[in-house]
Amino acid sequence: MRSKRRLLGILTSVALLAILAGRAAASPLVREVQIDGNQRVEEAAIRSHVHLEPGGPLDRERVDRDIKEIYELGFFDHVWVTSEPVAGGVRVTYHVAERPYVTDLEFDGVKHVEREDLEAVVNIVPGSIFDPRKAWEGLEAARKFYGGEGYPDAKIEYELKRREGNTAVVHYHVEEGRLIRIREIRLEGVKAFKKRTLRKLMTTRKAWLFSFLTGAGILNEDELSTDVDRLTAYYYDHGYIHARIDEPKIERRRDGLVVTIKIDEGPLFHVGSIGFEGDVLIEESELRRLVGFRSGDVFRASALRDAIFAVTEAYGDRGYAFAEAVPDTRVVDARKEVDVVFQLHSGPVVTIRRIDIRGNTKTRDYVIRRELELSEGEKFSGSGLRRSKRNVRRLGFFDEVELTTERTDREDQVDLVVKVTEGRTGSFAAGAGFSSADNLLFNARIAEQNLFGRGQRLVFNADFGQIRQNFQFSFTEPWVANRPLSVGLDVFDWSLEFDRFRRGGRGVALRASYPLEDLGLRSLYGRSLRDVRAGLEYRLERARIDGLGRFAPPDVVAEEGKRLTSSITPSLIRSTLDHPFDPTRGSRQVFSAEFAGLGGETDFFKIEFTGRWFFPVAEIGSKRTLVYSVGGNLGYGLGDSGASGKELPVFERYFPGGINSVRGFDTRTLGPKQEVCDTTGATCVNSETGGSQQLIFNNELIIPLVPDAGIKGVL
Repeated sequence: MRSKRRLLGILTSVALLAILAGRAAASPLVREVQIDGNQRVEEAAIRSHVHLEPGGPLDRERVDRDIKEIYELGFFDHVWVTSEPVAGGVRVTYHVAERPYVTDLEFDGVKHVEREDLEAVVNIVPGSIFDPRKAWEGLEAARKFYGGEGYPDAKIEYELKRREGNTAVVHYHVEEGRLIRIREIRLEGVKAFKKRTLRKLMTTRKAWLFSFLTGAGILNEDELSTDVDRLTAYYYDHGYIHARIDEPKIERRRDGLVVTIKIDEGPLFHVGSIGFEGDVLIEESELRRLVGFRSGDVFRASALRDAIFAVTEAYGDRGYAFAEAVPDTRVVDARKEVDVVFQLHSGPVVTIRRIDIRGNTKTRDYVIRRELELSEGEKFSGSGLRRSKRNVRRLGFFDEVELTTERTDREDQVDLVVKVTEGRTGSFAAGAGFSSADNLLFNARIAEQNLFGRGQRLVFNADFGQIRQNFQFSFTEPWVANRPLSVGLDVFDWSLEFDRFRRGGRGVALRASYPLEDLGLRSLYGRSLRDVRAGLEYRLERARIDGLGRFAPPDVVAEEGKRLTSSITPSLIRSTLDHPFDPTRGSRQVFSAEFAGLGGETDFFKIEFTGRWFFPVAEIGSKRTLVYSVGGNLGYGLGDSGASGKELPVFERYFPGGINSVRGFDTRTLGPKQEVCDTTGATCVNSETGGSQQLIFNNELIIPLVPDAGIKGVL
């Protein structure tokens, strides 16, 4: 019945077009235009592609165009037009046969891949109109997907199972075949490098014992093509500019695949002459220093890119915002050298007309402006632009930071646009937990890193536990009198339970820091001091030792009670972290020297160095970065306590061990101990007394678990 209907429609359309062709000179008037056959597609959507209008002539070309446009909507199997005479003209009807509505997808034979992954590539979605073209494209994508999973022989077909109401289920039948892995990767013609070095550059790997875990040995043709590009780039970057790598040959064997890559390395090329032409506005000796390579060096494409950036930025730092350094490389095969001539185009000196800050819904404009190293009316600086972006990002207030320039109606002026996306800077947490270090612990913490949008930091923390109690209030003002003078106040009361005693303290600390660069100190022995701050802290604390147990060591017994500590601590802080609270790259080092005895009851001297470095390992999604971190702490102290009279007071000593210092050891159990016996001498125990020196080194892999909540795991 359906086929007869379609045939009738086609014949009717042909007849209509024939009539129109034969009577073009006397086309009847269109009195009415109707739409017929649509069930789910709105009539208005079809009419928007109908250009035949009542009152006009019955135009063959217009009808042809209408049929084509309606069919191209992708919702219909067939589109045809009929006409019938009415008073004063004809009634034209556009007939459509809708494609079925897909209600579900079915799969059989799927065993070794996830159904969800297969659904994502077949290009058909339940709740959509069935499109045969998309269905065939989906089959090709599914076969390619299976090939990338190690099943190159997989066969997949679909069947459209029609249901009532012009609905359908798309049923996919899959024959996966057997898993086929790469057994060998051959690199032929390699002389300049170790084959192992080249294989490490490739994503494609041969199968090995733990391939079921790593996925190694699976042939992905797209990845293999990328590997060829990667190998080619490696050769170009090591002076082999004529290197040619053939299309990989894939050989099927009984035990798997053999991938053969033939490489014609060609000769090694060195840098010939280096010259500069055009707007040479910088001393040539300085330009050669910026280029970074010299005549006779192995020619490297990456070095050339770095040179372009360095020269362009040097011009940019002099106000030439649109400067270009275009390298003209001239290959001299006879000498096996590449002569490089930089064509320099400076353009006009550009000034910043206006700074436009966008997206800061909470943070005040001035908090961002004071981090910029560019000002309105000043000359443009390329390195200043880069450092400004880094400075704003390192505030830690924003999820995204983008700095761009926009041209104005004058060639010598640009507007600087700062676009930010506010991040979450405040947090409140309360809870309870149990650990080997603290036993039962209740915690409450309120923190705001950007108080009222002014950039101030406020933290209140309270810990109530069987072993540790800590109350801390901290406030930091990062800028004072519009200068980068950071000042802060800490108020604290803490106590920590040991096996044989308890130590604690109550007091306040005042701190301040200032960039060395703003003090006129820009470098030391050729090392930049741009990221170094000088700090100073004064601490006044009433320290206490109490809760002595039966086997408390003599050093502890001698210091039982309360003692006033008054100390001053100068420090140097260097930080290149990309984010102050959640770093993924960069480092932070602190060197401090604490002097106690200024009006207090204790005298000691303590030097400490703490450093930690962060390296991104891999990106896991858009907001997750796997980070490797390595760091350590060196502490050395002298005091007037202990058996030698040169040890630090007990409440200032080091007690390493535990998750926060040396993992794998019980908390605070490393370091010196004293043997203490009861009055009879029958029972003796070793009690921790702490040490005056410590050296700790550790490394860890930081794994983001819930990025939005800041939850991470550490290995």
